[in-house]
Amino acid sequence: MARGGLAAAADETGRAKVRPASVEALAERCLTVRRPGVPCEACARICPVDAIELAERSLSLSLDRCLRCGRCAASCPTEAIRVDGFDTVPADTTRLECGRVPPGARAPGTALVPCLGGVSPSLLRRLLVRTADGVVLVVDRGWCRDCPAGGVDEPWRDALERIGDELARLGAARRVAVLREPLSRDVAGPPPGPPRPLEVGLGRRAFLRGAGEVREQLGPRRLVLSGEGRPGRVDPTALRERAGTLAAMAGRERAPASLFPELVVADSCCDRRLCAASCPTGALELEVSDESSVLAFDPTLCTGCRACVEVCPTDSLAFLPAGEDEPVRRRTLRRRSLARCGECGASYGPPSPSGRCPACEKDLDLLRVVHRWVRGDGELRPSNGT
Repeated sequence: MARGGLAAAADETGRAKVRPASVEALAERCLTVRRPGVPCEACARICPVDAIELAERSLSLSLDRCLRCGRCAASCPTEAIRVDGFDTVPADTTRLECGRVPPGARAPGTALVPCLGGVSPSLLRRLLVRTADGVVLVVDRGWCRDCPAGGVDEPWRDALERIGDELARLGAARRVAVLREPLSRDVAGPPPGPPRPLEVGLGRRAFLRGAGEVREQLGPRRLVLSGEGRPGRVDPTALRERAGTLAAMAGRERAPASLFPELVVADSCCDRRLCAASCPTGALELEVSDESSVLAFDPTLCTGCRACVEVCPTDSLAFLPAGEDEPVRRRTLRRRSLARCGECGASYGPPSPSGRCPACEKDLDLLRVVHRWVRGDGELRPSNGT
């Protein structure tokens, strides 16, 4: 976990300027950091000021440019980025307003967020479950187009469209609506942006004692996530929470599978395990025992990255955007019986009449060819004719 912590920089008067932390990033949830073969550029693509840079197993966020609007966090499929002001919305909130709205214009039940573009689907789901009448309003004051954190008329549109689609599939009597109440820009507060520096006076001796530390922090401050060691799976906590919240919204034990991606496997599956190894969240797993190998799929953990489909050497996997209208559950895609090779002891499948795995059969076939060639009673060609 990395935070945009307090950073100090000295000006020409010897006074330190300190900015408080307000952005948090979790390396264990970041697809870019944990899984280099699964491209994800959602946060960098949506940032209105290009404060995020992505590289091989690395995410870098310029804290001096970051507006704290939360749009990157709202777009992240695994919620790897968090911005202050969104997770603390009260449970009884029925209206979400831009943080620039003055106190006198706010209605009861209103919660202010740094930017309506940072309103995520997960925040809306939590509010929909908690509200008494099942209605959440996003209040549009008409300021987004000219705001540096917006630049578009409705920066919340993607989140609302996703929630609307989920509610329609759930058949839930809940909704998120946009309430347009234009307000003069003259009364608007400052737009979201890096917090104003808080000047902390330092005496000459105190400043000199900390000069080394301050000198190291001169220049642009950055929050950097970088992968160390071998790539691993992404923490799927946010994906599990989504499945649970969707079920609560529908008043069911399980949400319908139509809200999640689906995989179909053909009989041509080669059982080389590349698909399961490529899955960043563990949605696709291969469980191997002495008797069988089971390829299982949990739709609630699938991000729709299609990495499994792309690496399959036999094109045996097909990706579907949505499953059937039945309760979602982890299910078995393919089960294959295994046997233990009588030559090398390795597990293989399907079992062969000879009791040997394909590798040992190949070795034995090669020995037969060499034996015939040494005897001079055959061509130097495998017995199978290849």
